[in-house]
Formats: sequence, structure tokens, C-alpha cells
Amino acid sequence: MEKKLSHFAVQFPVQDPVEAGKWYENKLGFSIEFEWGDPVDYLVTQRENAVSIHFIRTEVKDVEPRTIYIFCYDVDAVYEELSSNENMELTAPFNHEYGMRDFEVRDPYGNLIVFGMGIQ
Repeated sequence: MEKKLSHFAVQFPVQDPVEAGKWYENKLGFSIEFEWGDPVDYLVTQRENAVSIHFIRTEVKDVEPRTIYIFCYDVDAVYEELSSNENMELTAPFNHEYGMRDFEVRDPYGNLIVFGMGIQ
């Protein structure tokens, strides 16, 4: 079957895309790749050329939080890296009976980011 899809990105609506991008850069190790508008209305972050999170400006105050699951090669190494950040709450990595090991972190906007990997 011929491949028709290229890649995936999630969009998080936020009141300040620059502030959001800086949090993901400083806390989760993403880099800011693109900004559009003055003031910035759209900002793109990415990590390891594998995960892209986009932020779009919204005036809505109570945006429903979203959840994304980021698959890792070594979830414990990612946990160790991120747990060194101050003022960031992470759940401990947990093995689920359905064969996944993951941990969670919430960004300042309430979005849930889950990092995980399959286990034997």
C-alpha cells in the first residue's frame, strides 16, 4: 500500500503561544521551530524531529484540556530527564497490565502529556 500520510502534530489552543512554547522548551526539551504573527498567533515546537506540538492563540478563557501520548524508546530515561525540572509535577512511571509503561505531566494550561513505551 502506498503511504499517504506524512507526519502528525497536535494543536493546543492557548492565550499566549509564546509563553506556551517557552514552557515546552524549558520544561520538556522541545525547541521552537516557527512563529507567525505580530503578536505571535501560531507557534510550532518540536523535539527530536519526532514530536511536534503547535500552539494557536485563542481568546477563549476555559479551553477544554487535551491529552496526547508520546511514544518513547526509553520512558525511564525521559522521566529521569524531566524529573530534574523544578516546579513540575510528574507521576512516577507505571507498568500497566495491558503492556505499557508510562508517566504523566500536565502543562500550565491543563493539557495532559503522557510519555510511554511498550513493555514485554
